Amino acid sequence: MAVPKVFISSTYYDLKQERSNLAEFIKGLGYEPVMHERAGVAYTQNEPLENDCYNEISNCDILVCIIGNHFGSQSIGNDYSITMNELKAAMKDRKKIFIFIMKDVYVENATYLKNKDNNFIPAFADNIKIHEFIAELKQTVKNNPITAFDDTSDIIENLKSQFAGMFQRLLTKEATLTNGTTMYDLQETADRMKIMLDNFVEQQDQFVDKFNCSVLVNKVPLQIIRNHLGLSKSYLYLNDIDTIDEFMQLLGFTIEQELPDLIRVYTRITISMRQTLKLSEELFDENNILKDIRNKEKLKSYIIWEEEEIKSPFDDDSDIPF
Repeated sequence: MAVPKVFISSTYYDLKQERSNLAEFIKGLGYEPVMHERAGVAYTQNEPLENDCYNEISNCDILVCIIGNHFGSQSIGNDYSITMNELKAAMKDRKKIFIFIMKDVYVENATYLKNKDNNFIPAFADNIKIHEFIAELKQTVKNNPITAFDDTSDIIENLKSQFAGMFQRLLTKEATLTNGTTMYDLQETADRMKIMLDNFVEQQDQFVDKFNCSVLVNKVPLQIIRNHLGLSKSYLYLNDIDTIDEFMQLLGFTIEQELPDLIRVYTRITISMRQTLKLSEELFDENNILKDIRNKEKLKSYIIWEEEEIKSPFDDDSDIPF
């Protein structure tokens, strides 16, 4: 049985995790995600690689385009990026399109529109062409939604609603087509469609539950840790104590001897500062998975950040012999 094919279009390296999460969601629907990194595009020897991507779009039913803050690879045919040209190819073929723009870039675009004639320099987008293209989309895209997102869960929740709406319209059309049949046949078709819709909703709930405490949710304790580290504009997907250990060591922290009621003590020493992050064992479950605790008072005692100034050896010149 043929299944809908969904082409996922975006820059790759900066949105790699989002592409992977979205592919798993689409597979959970029973649809086929089409992505170049998963051999979803058939490449030819006598065409540029990007042209094969555009040609593959004609074989798909839906295109999901994610626009982040990176321009990506320049097309060899024009001034657009390959991702931009993929979206234009889908629009030309009149495919069903869903466009998602990273919220920081989406908000910044409003500022760009008011200041584009004043040598506007973007803070979030790495290339002014991104804002030029979004402005073009707002002018030309009329029948396809353009939505801002914070993380993958926003995209998935939106697509759940959109796909359910498409399915409901299909049911309505099916009922209209069967209007001339017997009441028995009509009831049988409605019952069958209801079962399919119930299965659809159940599959989506199972998918969201599966990731509820994993990569799709930016947990409150993780937000606090991120802010202490000065990474408030970054996205972190750290699910358990092992991944947190690895990340903290990459930032130059060492794991100190554990204290009572603490599962970890991380310390980093610079020329003038000693920084310490203490994590309570109450933040983790029995499998050392990070909980999504939202009680602010508890979190103050569960996550402790300390900074202590250290006197630099270069500040004391009493031992200089001249």
